[in-house]
Amino acid sequence: MKYDVAIIGGGHNGLVASYYLAREGLKTVVLERRDILGGCCVTEEFAPGYRASTGAYVLSMLREEVWSDLKLVQRGVEVDPAGPSLHLFADGTRLCLSDDTDEAVAAIRELSPADADAYPAFEEHLAEIAGLVTPLIDTTPPSPRPSSAADLASLLKVGKLAAGKRDLINEALFLFTTSVTQFLKERFENEYVKAAIGWHAINDSIAGPSSPGSAYILLHDHAGENTDAGARSWGFVKGGIGTVTQAMAAAAREAGVEIRTECPVEEIVVEGGRAAGVRLAGGEVVQATTVLSNADPKTTFLGLTPEGSLPEPFTAAVRAYRCQGTSMKINLAVDRLPIATNMPGEGVQDYHRGIMEVNQPLAEMDRAQAEAQAGRPAEDPHVEMCIPTVHDPSLAPEGHHVLTIDVNSQPYELAEGNWEEIADQVADRAIAKLEHYFPGLTDSILHRQVLSPLGLERLLGISGGHALHGDMAFDQLFTLRPVRGWAEYRTPIEGLWLCGAGTHPGGGVTGANGHNCAREVLREVRGGPVKRLLSRKG
Repeated sequence: MKYDVAIIGGGHNGLVASYYLAREGLKTVVLERRDILGGCCVTEEFAPGYRASTGAYVLSMLREEVWSDLKLVQRGVEVDPAGPSLHLFADGTRLCLSDDTDEAVAAIRELSPADADAYPAFEEHLAEIAGLVTPLIDTTPPSPRPSSAADLASLLKVGKLAAGKRDLINEALFLFTTSVTQFLKERFENEYVKAAIGWHAINDSIAGPSSPGSAYILLHDHAGENTDAGARSWGFVKGGIGTVTQAMAAAAREAGVEIRTECPVEEIVVEGGRAAGVRLAGGEVVQATTVLSNADPKTTFLGLTPEGSLPEPFTAAVRAYRCQGTSMKINLAVDRLPIATNMPGEGVQDYHRGIMEVNQPLAEMDRAQAEAQAGRPAEDPHVEMCIPTVHDPSLAPEGHHVLTIDVNSQPYELAEGNWEEIADQVADRAIAKLEHYFPGLTDSILHRQVLSPLGLERLLGISGGHALHGDMAFDQLFTLRPVRGWAEYRTPIEGLWLCGAGTHPGGGVTGANGHNCAREVLREVRGGPVKRLLSRKG
């Protein structure tokens, strides 16, 4: 049987792309290597009776059109908004930062009246810049070689967004090229306030907050959408993040998509310079006119593409593409709710509903990231923790909880040793650090799952254990993602497309990559004969 489209990987972007392609009548098959769909958006049992979201665990920025078209709410996806983030510092300082500006101002005022006064203008400034750049999420980056009406339309859309906004464009360029440290230094004085706002700079990146190009991460809190159907950014999904991809799979099947699990792709079949299907690990060839890869760029082009089928400059650029994960994931099954020191109240508090950050000043984050850059797991890293069972008790037995922990500054590439030898040691160190802020945590642990960057690579199939399929730095964004000259989801192999987080707009559970890619494939399919005729006439 020959398909119109074969999609490698059943992650959320692959499922979104499959839905839109099948809806337009293309015979589409999704091939997933694991026995569970979702890619980095899965919820799995890690101990008897305890379930956790193994990769992504907070839903953020999923596009409204995807919500609506795939009828995710009607299919049972329910999001509980995240609570405030609690930032805990070594000297006992606590800062509970809410999404509500008035509440955030009141909390900041306890540390710095000047910073409290500056905060509303800071939020307004970021919101203005987000208003300029967020529409680009749903836009295919313009081609440096415009050759079609669609290419010109993309250029015109970007131009229209920029029209009459020179000052704001300058501010956006500064934000995308400067460091978090510099950007916040211009606006705030208190080191703890700056750390609470700027810690995202090291999330899924080996760069430090003083690295140029890290400030753009501050836009993330402003890039989501909220509608009457529920929270669209920074929320916890009832049943775990895997509920989202299960609903997407249901929508895809309803549209006519064939989904096959336990079907690892071994190679993309290329005939005469064109993708002709894929070869599975067992030897079966799945023929297809078009192939979409939801795998990361390194896996796709260095692991699945036949040697010699890509131009060497392109292959060299992919080799140089930065994709080193720096996060260890730990899931804990515990028999009680952890309570933070110096935080009043019993039972579930507001901070339990958000992300708890064992934080440190930006300069200390730089030191931890420098250790990671040298191939050493940081001794005193930033650690974050959330409790999904506060939002959905069904994820654990009654009265028990699941804790999901991210340990930053843990490099995939080690200067000495290997992750199989040191993973448990690093996890012990992180849990001991949390114990200082949540007394009794260690004694409450019943089971644990430890996933080093190498473990994440093996389990989720992501190069370097990088959940975003590559660093989200200015030189790997928009028209430069994954590599310059190939940012429109196309590849140098005709009929082979890339639809995962290694394309614009990058990582995060947005669905935009898959949606945008499907749109471009459909344009190609519909315009193909005309293009070929025009080409022959030329």
